[in-house]
Amino acid sequence: MVIPMATFSEWNWNSAYTRNHEVSASAARSARLSRLRRARHIFDRLDWWDWDEWIASDLWSFDDGNAALLLTPLDLAEADALDATCAGVAWLRWCAVADGLSPATHLTNVFGEAEARLAAHGVCEVWCIVHPFEWIKPYLRDLGYRVVERLLTFQVEPRRISKTMPPLTGLQVRLARTADLEALCALDVRAFDEPWRYAPVLMQRAVARAFATTVAVYGGALVGYACAVLHGEKGHVVRLAVQPELRRRGIGAGLLCDVVMRLAQAGARSVSLNTQAGNRVAQRLYRRLGFAPVGEKLPVMRKVLTREAPGGIA
Repeated sequence: MVIPMATFSEWNWNSAYTRNHEVSASAARSARLSRLRRARHIFDRLDWWDWDEWIASDLWSFDDGNAALLLTPLDLAEADALDATCAGVAWLRWCAVADGLSPATHLTNVFGEAEARLAAHGVCEVWCIVHPFEWIKPYLRDLGYRVVERLLTFQVEPRRISKTMPPLTGLQVRLARTADLEALCALDVRAFDEPWRYAPVLMQRAVARAFATTVAVYGGALVGYACAVLHGEKGHVVRLAVQPELRRRGIGAGLLCDVVMRLAQAGARSVSLNTQAGNRVAQRLYRRLGFAPVGEKLPVMRKVLTREAPGGIA
């Protein structure tokens, strides 16, 4: 096809303008975030991602240079647009308010804008995990977030872990492979309720970045998995899942003992994990293996973006 010169020139100018505008907007966003990253009031739960990977994301909300907020739907990564989400749940990943400002007004502005965008794309709930005395907690409550669950932290010294629960006969535990991703995601959907599930993009990230992701194979099928990270001499089991109909048969114990030993061999002197305060079955398993509760309970907060009767626990 031949493009008339005038049309081509107009197209070329518009394209150049769009590119320059995008570069300029990206540079301005990067400058804002760089300043806010040094602020005193910061909430950071990027988890499997590095800070720099999110700078160019379209998911940010800003109140000029006063505050920034990142709410991410379960199924989106740093390069994805909000239009691509099919999730009903988003998580609070990062937030900051500039020094010298009262957080209340600026948080109201960024949360209001971000939540409206999410709701317009079908997201119904926003979740976050906070520390009991974290600066943002009272502001979240004022914004309509409620504590709906609490997480307990359990810890063990690897040398003290008990192996009194032998795994299921015929169970094989090995490191996860790229070919396991589809089965891992399918198992995760069955093992966890929606806010705690790993979408494929997040599962792929976890397997790639974890110290170790191990899988339990029984009868030729993947029936469980564990995922752990290692920071210096401290290990943490991020995920532990077993196919629901095969629970209480030693699979979780086998996975947990295996990954703790892997962490110990790499230098871990302690290994921790979290579980919901209401999950008594999991807590009994951890105690039986030698884990003990430590630290404060972590509040899990949620805000419903659609109409629902108020609820939650204090």
